[in-house]
Amino acid sequence: TKNTIPTIVFFSENKVYQKFSKPIIDVIFLIHPGQIVYISIDKEDKIYDKRINNYYVKPLLINYIFNNLKAKNLFLTVTDLGNNLLNKTKNIDKYIYFFHSPVSTTKNYTSKAFDNYDVIFCLGQFQIDEIRYRENIKKLKKKILISSGYFYFDYLIKNTDYKDERNEILIAPSWNKNMKNFINKHFVELIDVLIKKNYKVIFRPHPEHFKRSKNFLTNVNNQFSGQNFTFDVDSNNLTSMKKAKCLITDSSGIAIEYMVIFKRPVLYLNENDKIHNSEFKYFSNLKTIDEKFKNNFGYLFQKSDFDKINLMIEDSEIKFFKKLSKLDSFVEKNYFHFGNVKNFLFSNLTKII
Repeated sequence: TKNTIPTIVFFSENKVYQKFSKPIIDVIFLIHPGQIVYISIDKEDKIYDKRINNYYVKPLLINYIFNNLKAKNLFLTVTDLGNNLLNKTKNIDKYIYFFHSPVSTTKNYTSKAFDNYDVIFCLGQFQIDEIRYRENIKKLKKKILISSGYFYFDYLIKNTDYKDERNEILIAPSWNKNMKNFINKHFVELIDVLIKKNYKVIFRPHPEHFKRSKNFLTNVNNQFSGQNFTFDVDSNNLTSMKKAKCLITDSSGIAIEYMVIFKRPVLYLNENDKIHNSEFKYFSNLKTIDEKFKNNFGYLFQKSDFDKINLMIEDSEIKFFKKLSKLDSFVEKNYFHFGNVKNFLFSNLTKII
């Protein structure tokens, strides 16, 4: 009968994504206690609350689940629904997408990444503009776009103690499908340079690297183990961000999280652009939020600058702190309900599900 169909189901592919779903679950739980089902294909990925129904599904059965699952609302942060592995069926009333990175939709994702969702929790007006622009040029059915903001900002604000000791360098590369091992190999050389200059280095690969580049990561870990080097495998990036005096990346979304919450500098290895959208040229008139952060608040350098990285780290701190006053207003202007996303969801949930 219709009554046995669950109202709210969350699907997760890895424990690393739980920090993005949990703030939403916390709010839904207040209004729909005992009605939340949490399905994961990661054995370690459970929500430890008796009032949440946890189910582990073997990864091989993921297609079966998506073809047969019945629910009123299915929440997920997996892109490309209905394009590759995960089928969209009439058994689900609403497929609801929430973001796990505070970036634009037009560049880092495949062209059809968000086409098949019914509802999307948008982080800022920039995402609404991007998604509507694509709907118009591709004549797609209009989705319900919720002006929610980024739940993970709320989580970081709540869980951050700004008094932490910060004397390490965090290196967090993005994953790039156009590169060998999906990673810019120059980061390995940079780790070596930093250690030789007596810095403590934390290396935090992207979750996709653990799926796609295991041998490469093992080699990196073996190369530097026993030195001033930490290989960060924690599902949560908070501990590493707390310890770091600066972050070095190429185009990862962690740059925005780190800059916005910790108010510390980000250095961008500015060599290979990450473009996962084969149709990006149609959107080149919409400047991505990632580019705006990078150009307005980032410190850009090249591989040829590695030998003077210590000077650049010092310089990045001086230059960043001069721009700090502009950062807060930039965030307020570009992200909905900054620091208050859960309250927005609580007030509007009945209109959404």
